[in-house]
Amino acid sequence: MGCRKAVIVYGMFTLVNVQRTNDDLVQSNLTKIGELLMPTSSQQERAPAFSQQEYRDRTARLRQQMAANGMDALLVMNENNMNYLTGYDGHSEYVPQLALVCQEEEDPWLILREIDTLCATPTSYLSESRILSYPEKYIGSSQRTPWQPIGDLIRERTKSSRIGVELTAKTFGVKDHAALGNSLDSSKFIDADGMISKLKRVKSPAELAYMEQAGKIVDRAMQVGRLEIAAGARQCDVAAAVVSALVKGTPEFPGSVCAFPIMPVGSLANAPHLKWSDASYKMGCQTNFEIGAFRHRYACALSRTVFLGEPTARARHLHQAALDGFLAQVETLRPGVKCSEVSQAFQRAFKPYGVRKETRSGYSIGLGWVDSGISFQEDDDTVIEPNMAFHVLIGIFEKDDGYIFSETVRVTENGAKSLSSMSRDLLVNY
Repeated sequence: MGCRKAVIVYGMFTLVNVQRTNDDLVQSNLTKIGELLMPTSSQQERAPAFSQQEYRDRTARLRQQMAANGMDALLVMNENNMNYLTGYDGHSEYVPQLALVCQEEEDPWLILREIDTLCATPTSYLSESRILSYPEKYIGSSQRTPWQPIGDLIRERTKSSRIGVELTAKTFGVKDHAALGNSLDSSKFIDADGMISKLKRVKSPAELAYMEQAGKIVDRAMQVGRLEIAAGARQCDVAAAVVSALVKGTPEFPGSVCAFPIMPVGSLANAPHLKWSDASYKMGCQTNFEIGAFRHRYACALSRTVFLGEPTARARHLHQAALDGFLAQVETLRPGVKCSEVSQAFQRAFKPYGVRKETRSGYSIGLGWVDSGISFQEDDDTVIEPNMAFHVLIGIFEKDDGYIFSETVRVTENGAKSLSSMSRDLLVNY
């Protein structure tokens, strides 16, 4: 008898599954499939996103801040900050882990769950000798805490009690704080929240290049999402098309791990952070897209409101208010200007429209999306510098009004440059 041949494509690998009636061939067939699943050496290759020198420059600047704050060592627990210093690109922030920076050492240490060292060796610039781990028996145990072996590894590398900690890290709750304090025999840590955020405000040329690449991806994803909206289409199918576009990227720049799109629809369009449902589109509804594309964890965000059918007069009014407020900020955004002055420019352009908006109108963006804690609002007097990047976001989230419009811009010596080429016109599908 003959055979049936099915070709199944998984990413870079093509599996050829041949079903034969001869049982003697089954084991041979499975062996061949297993061999196809094993990537070649070239397929295994991963590398840090930046040069060794760029990572070391970041750590050197951080050590200067540590010295100014009286720290001999720093425990970096925010995973994006760990990535910033070392290149580590595992997604393992649900368990205790950290990068240890010592004042007298050029390179950090990574301390990870044992299995996650396999994520560190191909993505971090660090030598294997600086990638440490604690045993798997500490995971999911009610009797043991990972902070005990983590503390032991820290104490082997620093005896100082002047240790800084990112106190608001996801894996560092009240019990974690107490457990690490017991392990280190120290009840007090120096608050290091925001230290690395300050370093991330001004981007390097390489960081900005990744954000510009992400800008091309997010433009494509927004256009894909918009074109998928039609009467009878399911919201989940529109979302799937957007996510697919974010991951596929462009022929030149594939997308990295993405954030799921925010896209409240219809009467819920005034809700700022809702995803999709399985409901079908009807004529007359709007979709508020907030989408972010990523390259090596560096984000470029883009927001647009899309109407299915003729927009109301109120919707057109909101669009013009948002657009004028957006343009006023972009025109004001240049080196030497304060964030509060950008916010004031927005208010001057936006307030005459009589639309209520209480949220900030932009914030610093980069590694992991929101990256440095500075915003366009009245009480933020941070001075803007060249090579900063901002998500200029006009979000109207009120009881009776919902609208969104945003772009990511970089600050140049002469002003602001958008990373998007998406149309700024009112977007309507008929």
